[in-house]
Amino acid sequence: MPPATSTGPQGGGRARRATDGIILVAAWTGLVVLAIVADPASGFEWALVEFVERLPPSWRGMWQLVFSMSAIWATVIVVVLAVRARWALVRDVLAAGTVAVLTVVLVSRIGAGSWPAIEAWELAPDPTGWRPPVRVAVATAVVMTAAPHLPHPWRVLGRWIVVLSALGAVLSGAVDPSAAVAGLLVGAIGASAAHLVFGSARGWPLLTEVAAALEELGVDATSLRVAARQPGGVFLVDAVGSAGEPLLVKVYGRDAYDTRLVAVLWRSIWYRGPGTTRAIGRLRQVEHEALMTLLAARGGVPTTDVVTAAVTERDDALLVLRPAGTRLADHPERWTTEVARRAWDTVARLHAAGIVHGQVDDEVLSQRDDGQVVLTDLRVGSIAAPDWMAEVDRAQVLVATALGIGVPAAVEVAADALDAEILARSLSFLQAPALTSAQRADIRTSGLDLDELRSATAARLGVDAPGLQQLRRVDRGAVVRLVLLVVMGYALVSAAAQLDLGDVLSELADASVALLVVGFVLGQTPRLSQAVSTLGASPVPLPLGPTYALQLASSFIGLAVPSSAARVAMNIRFLQRHGLPAGSALTVGALDGVTSFVIQVITLTTILVALPLSLELSLDPGAGDRVWRLLTVIAGIAVVAVGAVLVVARWRRMVLAFLGQLLADARQATRGLHSPRRLGLLVGGSLATELLFALTLGAFAAAVGYPVSVVELLLINMSVSLLAGLLPIPGGIGVAEGGLTLGLVMAGVPEEPAFAAVVAYRLTTFYLPPIWGYPSLRWLERNAHL
Repeated sequence: MPPATSTGPQGGGRARRATDGIILVAAWTGLVVLAIVADPASGFEWALVEFVERLPPSWRGMWQLVFSMSAIWATVIVVVLAVRARWALVRDVLAAGTVAVLTVVLVSRIGAGSWPAIEAWELAPDPTGWRPPVRVAVATAVVMTAAPHLPHPWRVLGRWIVVLSALGAVLSGAVDPSAAVAGLLVGAIGASAAHLVFGSARGWPLLTEVAAALEELGVDATSLRVAARQPGGVFLVDAVGSAGEPLLVKVYGRDAYDTRLVAVLWRSIWYRGPGTTRAIGRLRQVEHEALMTLLAARGGVPTTDVVTAAVTERDDALLVLRPAGTRLADHPERWTTEVARRAWDTVARLHAAGIVHGQVDDEVLSQRDDGQVVLTDLRVGSIAAPDWMAEVDRAQVLVATALGIGVPAAVEVAADALDAEILARSLSFLQAPALTSAQRADIRTSGLDLDELRSATAARLGVDAPGLQQLRRVDRGAVVRLVLLVVMGYALVSAAAQLDLGDVLSELADASVALLVVGFVLGQTPRLSQAVSTLGASPVPLPLGPTYALQLASSFIGLAVPSSAARVAMNIRFLQRHGLPAGSALTVGALDGVTSFVIQVITLTTILVALPLSLELSLDPGAGDRVWRLLTVIAGIAVVAVGAVLVVARWRRMVLAFLGQLLADARQATRGLHSPRRLGLLVGGSLATELLFALTLGAFAAAVGYPVSVVELLLINMSVSLLAGLLPIPGGIGVAEGGLTLGLVMAGVPEEPAFAAVVAYRLTTFYLPPIWGYPSLRWLERNAHL
């Protein structure tokens, strides 16, 4: 058997990743919090230092040697890179080390009030103040920067050396525990900064390694080349078989960043959508695609042939396919009405075999010499999928054919190929989020109007096109009204409580900075748990990233356009963009809100019944009569409206048709709600939201010197939330501040500290989030989520 040969570029490559930015922000946040709480040292840290001082000198000497391991390993890395002339990587590690040193200098100047002295480099605690040790920081930065470019075993070894060296620094008495952790964080800052500037290794294997793997598997292959198209999560190599036929080699490398467990989970949850793999692990992904391809071929679907699938000695998972035909993306001139008909026939066969594809576009559609359209790349395919996934496939085929042969011809071909009712159900998924990334890019360049395609298809079928909820724009008048409302709310609360603003500001100035930071960070998390709750309420899987952006955007809309109708309209528009009809979208929002309300009522009832706590509220004696009069008026209006609808036949037919469609959509939205996953997301997200809001309020109360128990915080926050929701005041401005202040006072907090804590709480959870809610709104609009 001749050995496999390779030509052209040898793989490798660099990429900048969002996770490096996340690491940078998280490390800086942890460093700031640590700098705040580390001086003075905690009791645990003092106890650990005293324990280390009592250790025998020989024991401490051993740990001192362990502490030196990271510096030695970092030096070895730099020397080896220089010897092998990896100058770009030498530049990266030197830049990371420089960033680490500058970060230590900056933190020392801010935290200790002085520039770092030579003691920061020595193996002894710095007597002049707390600061991260430079040795730990620089060694960590060098090791973490070089790690993506090293083979897997050496990368794992480097991680263990860094962690053990930090532990050795503490047990040898060289640094305090908090300083050692700070050194690791500074190293992460340096490495992530270097990766963001220069990029880091993709972890792709070299073509010579792929050739060796193919030879090991007994596959005759020559002329290996890096494929022009490289989707995330897999390395593609084009090759030529022994008979001259083309081969496609898919490599899920052990060292590849995109195949790691955390990266796959991150893409699956945060960016969930068409083209997102559901299999976890290299071998599982290869097995999944091989099984889907074989099942499709057995069901009569024109697709690629599976040559082999295996794991190599290097622990890379390989899938070798024999592609058939020419990709339509490479030769768009091949699109004809006949090709479009055959594309519909191929997808119909796939669905008849019980398989959905998930990303049908001209990247995975190929044409053989006999004219047959072949469907490839089934790595995100699924069996026993819900009906809506097949509707997504059909919507993608309709868009692919519209891009290929134009809207009128594509509509005619689709109407001839599918039953009218089946095609009509797919119209709701003619939205950008339901399409593949390649199709979204093609739509931007070609100018294809999805609304026009949806309307043309609906007109051809003789049905009404599903419309999108109209959004109300923000104007300057809304902003002015908002400012006046906020000022009036705070003026009323201050006057009612007879509080002095100077005293409130003084309480905030004397508050614990560390707890204020903790409260601010906690205050940003409820939107994430609210997004999780929305995922559970939706019958269609939603990506967590855009759903979280929706919650941030809702905080802006809630202030700029203070009406519940505006927020409801935006939520409906978002869900419609992900394929839900208006009735189902409305049901999802209602289900989410009702679940939150039920959680609040059950929790409050449990607290009041099981624990000796009470709200101690007193109402005006005449309030009950006024409430009954209001309810009587509302009931009278409702009776008149129902009577008018029953008498006028045209109104009756219109209302009954609307209610029938609404109920059908509601049944679709609630279908599958018994799923443990959906119930867990829905109920768990609502519970987490209430708890996070309560903990945020508690952090600010503790910051002003008056800790309050979690049970009391839940009672206060949920009681005020229910009260504010019943009153027709946008955002509960004024009402929420007054109610929360009263609740904290009843819990034993003096008025000035209570109001100061509430001010900080409302700023963090209500008034500041709209600042980053506006760019979230713009991002959702730019990416067609609204």
